[in-house]
Amino acid sequence: MPFQRRMRNIPLADIKLTDPFWKRWQDVLVEVTLPTQFEQLESTGRLANFEKAANKAGNFEGLWFNDSDVYKFAEACVYALAVRNSVTVRGYLDVISKLVSAAQEPDGYINTFFQLDHPTMKWRNLNMMHEMYCGGHLIEAGVAAFECLGDHRLLDVSIKFADHVMSIFGPDKKVGFCGHEEFELALIKLAGATKNTQYLEFASWMVDVRGHQPSPFEAELEDKEASSLWPGTGSLLIKDGKYNGEYCQDHAPIREHTKVVGHAVRAMYLYIAAAELADGANDEALESALESTWINLTRRRMYVTGGIGPSASNEGFTTDFDLPNLSAYAETCASCGLVFWGQKMLELTGSSEYADITERAIFNGVLSGISLSGDHYFYANPLESRGTHRRTPWFTCACCPPNIARLIGSISNYAVSAGDASFYIHIPAGIDTTVTFNHIKVHIEIKSEYPWSGAFKVSVSPEKPVSFKLYVRIPEWSEEMETDLPGAEEPAGYEDGYAVFDRTWKPGDTLTVDWVMNPQWIEADPRVKDNLGRVALINGPLVYCAEEVDCGLAPQLLSVDVEAPIEVTKSKLLQGINLLASEGMAEIVEDSDELYLPEGTTSVESASPKFIPYFAWNNRGPNNMQVWLRKL
Repeated sequence: MPFQRRMRNIPLADIKLTDPFWKRWQDVLVEVTLPTQFEQLESTGRLANFEKAANKAGNFEGLWFNDSDVYKFAEACVYALAVRNSVTVRGYLDVISKLVSAAQEPDGYINTFFQLDHPTMKWRNLNMMHEMYCGGHLIEAGVAAFECLGDHRLLDVSIKFADHVMSIFGPDKKVGFCGHEEFELALIKLAGATKNTQYLEFASWMVDVRGHQPSPFEAELEDKEASSLWPGTGSLLIKDGKYNGEYCQDHAPIREHTKVVGHAVRAMYLYIAAAELADGANDEALESALESTWINLTRRRMYVTGGIGPSASNEGFTTDFDLPNLSAYAETCASCGLVFWGQKMLELTGSSEYADITERAIFNGVLSGISLSGDHYFYANPLESRGTHRRTPWFTCACCPPNIARLIGSISNYAVSAGDASFYIHIPAGIDTTVTFNHIKVHIEIKSEYPWSGAFKVSVSPEKPVSFKLYVRIPEWSEEMETDLPGAEEPAGYEDGYAVFDRTWKPGDTLTVDWVMNPQWIEADPRVKDNLGRVALINGPLVYCAEEVDCGLAPQLLSVDVEAPIEVTKSKLLQGINLLASEGMAEIVEDSDELYLPEGTTSVESASPKFIPYFAWNNRGPNNMQVWLRKL
């Protein structure tokens, strides 16, 4: 079936989040995360850069792409304000809107690094200097503020910037696109907000021209002055003395892609844009490329946590099944990007396959990137620690903190969606919303204790009886799904991994669902050599791990008994988690004068390991941790 949008987001302002799990995260977002991030934007000079650019005085402070952190933070503020009123958060958005508007040049250009330190170097090093990337995040913030709050200040700046770029680049102008994708997907959003199809056509051109040879980046590499802005360019774009565009997905035209390569975040942002452009285009080659690349990513190059990109050297991909645990990079932003891409593929295909991966990344690869307190972060997310990892309040390259913030603020959009005559439940978060089918308002309420329980209730209260389809995802991790709908004359149908309740809904109808949730051990494909002889524990959407603080010894010493029962206990630990416990054996560490001993010398004893959700690890200080454990 051709890619064509089957569902749409429900405006955040129209969804009241009542979910205990996610409501706590959004409370922390407003009360802790956004205030502490704003302090970091101030103390690191990111906001001052805009003030200096407006005054045309002073030098740039920080990394050349720091403007993007301000824009992502502004977008997170928009989502927070869409779901609750906060004078403080409103103040942050006001400050940023004024600073950004004042810093923009009359012709529409805005990038404080170039404005302050390199005004003659604009647009000469697209491969590494992130001018369009920063502008893309500006546009995303501007569109969000306009659509969620009716605030056009950043949108006005965005339109001027996009028009400025289009005055220089295009089919009949200069060939160029950003080394770090983002601008393309932002243009598509801008086209939707303004109803100006020129932005959509420009985005399509940028996606299509990428990967054709010769690349415009090759000429840029010959510009020694421009390349000197970041001397590391050559090590990433030149292999064996020749240009190689894999790092920035410039190695082949989009319709020839079959594997994910290069920088993980860049790849995700390109595929988000490509998926949007495939909507209704009947472009079989593009659809095939997206599906093939998705399969390669999720079945060959993705961690069990939804983390992607194992290598720190290129912040991205290496080869199939190369998924080391201790050195895993798995950048938080990359998992965010996977969520964004997965959601677009879900909207186009209606297939639960994409919802399954999106959920996995949200609850594991993304949430592990932020502390439960909401003010410390991981950039990389390893699946094993020897006690050396610790979340930090900020980074010199601080792309991850505001990316997590904007995802948490908009989490309702990943839980439910609506079509013309359909309502979709992807993640059963507790929500209260009203949608309209055939001019009839329908109040829908979901009550849930997810992810700790797979049982939830869906109450449907239309103004008067109305027909529509209610789609409830059947998660890949659940071996059994139970439903009860009093008065239903026919059993639910099945479509693309969703149970479908197609009926005339009446006031007071209530659907009860139970995604039966049992802990289970899983193993990896044996080609993932780091995991040979090892197992990981999952319960519902959550991947679990063992920490030394709970086990009383380093989990690297453990071997688990996969035949032993697994006990599930509701615990007050770590903001209230389901704690899992099982049985196994542990090697005894004894003082010895010998480093190497005859086989069988080491003694073992019974152990009762405990397991916590992976996202919650390292919240009690650095200690040993492991996801994949040896089995007896």
